[in-house]
Amino acid sequence: MLSGIKIYKVNDFIRKTETGNIDLERSKKIVRELATATGLHTDHNILMDLRETSVSAASIEDIMKIALEFGTYISSFKNKIANIIPDDPKRMIIANRFKACMDIQGFEYEIFTDYESAIEWLSKTEDLDNTIS
Repeated sequence: MLSGIKIYKVNDFIRKTETGNIDLERSKKIVRELATATGLHTDHNILMDLRETSVSAASIEDIMKIALEFGTYISSFKNKIANIIPDDPKRMIIANRFKACMDIQGFEYEIFTDYESAIEWLSKTEDLDNTIS
């Protein structure tokens, strides 16, 4: 009996890694860059790695503006979007507010603090226990 073994089938994904400070204008630029990339690779998921970033000015107004920027390009973002952020309570508050804005618009968007969990969510999994008799 094989217990707890899973096979991961990682779908193609677009990875965008950022470092440094992220403000409203830089965030909107990142969204536009991702929209361009997803327009060329429509069947790909997105992995945004923002663990090495800091955020200046994260008012609810800024959060909504960034989410609306995604909404402007909604036809480009048809697949999953995983966002990895630093494991920091203040960043989690900001991220959860942003997630609420993305959910309202119908995006398949999730927040993670580690790479492995994000990859697991972006992947199709198959429980090996169910495939072996």
